Amino acid sequence: MRPLVESELLAKMRARDFQLIFTYWGMDYLDPHSNASAFTYNVANGPKTIAWRTQWDIPQLSQETRTAAAERDPQKRVALYTDLQKTVQQSSPFVVALQGQNQVAVHDGVQGVLQNITVSLPYFDQVSKSK
Repeated sequence: MRPLVESELLAKMRARDFQLIFTYWGMDYLDPHSNASAFTYNVANGPKTIAWRTQWDIPQLSQETRTAAAERDPQKRVALYTDLQKTVQQSSPFVVALQGQNQVAVHDGVQGVLQNITVSLPYFDQVSKSK
C-alpha cells in the first residue's frame, strides 16, 4: 500500500489504473439513487461511474438500477433499492468499512436544527431562536 495525494489517487482511479483503492464516498443528495447510480450502474458508452472504474460488468444490475430509478410506488422503490444494496454487499468489488460523521455545534437558544448526511441541505425554515 502506498499513500497518495488525492489528485494522484483520483487520476489513477479515473484511468482504471489500480488494483485496490482505499478511499471515501459520500452521497450527493438524499435519495438512494445517488449511491445506486454510482455503484450499480455500468453500461457501454455510459457515464464513468465507480462501477465502470472497477470494470465491474453488470448489465442486468444496471437495468435493475434504471428500473428502481423510474419506480413511482414508494414501497416498491424501497424494495428495489434494498435488493440493489444486497447485491452490492454480496457480490460487488466494493467493501464498505466506515461511515463518516459530521459534528454540528448549536447554541442552547437555537431549536429545530437537523443535520443530515449531506451538509448542503439545512432546513432553515425549521430553525428558530429563543431570546
